[in-house]
Amino acid sequence: MVSHQKKIGESRSSERFAFQCAIVLASGLQVGEGQTLNMSERGCLVESSLPVKVGDNLQLRLSFHDSEPSMRVPRAAVCWVHGLRFGLEFIGIEEKDRARLTRFVTLLGGDPWARTYG
Repeated sequence: MVSHQKKIGESRSSERFAFQCAIVLASGLQVGEGQTLNMSERGCLVESSLPVKVGDNLQLRLSFHDSEPSMRVPRAAVCWVHGLRFGLEFIGIEEKDRARLTRFVTLLGGDPWARTYG
């Protein structure tokens, strides 16, 4: 029997970099907080106690750094869940925020000292 279940990271198309920042997640009427553990241009790994399941669509607010405004992601899809950790793919994101995220991830890839903010 052949399994068609995707393995974690199997369909990843962009490199992820270790990065921790605060994140607020909303799913319908449920709102929760968490933190990212890594980030790419297309998604992130999150740790949060907000109950989610594969296929859920969430709204996000990412706080990269205290000196910068937070970034809103109107729609992110849950790709996999393992305990309190889950992978998100950014689906609905405005072009200006996509460009900001691309610049940010480029900095993460080139500067190992820029990978963790408090």
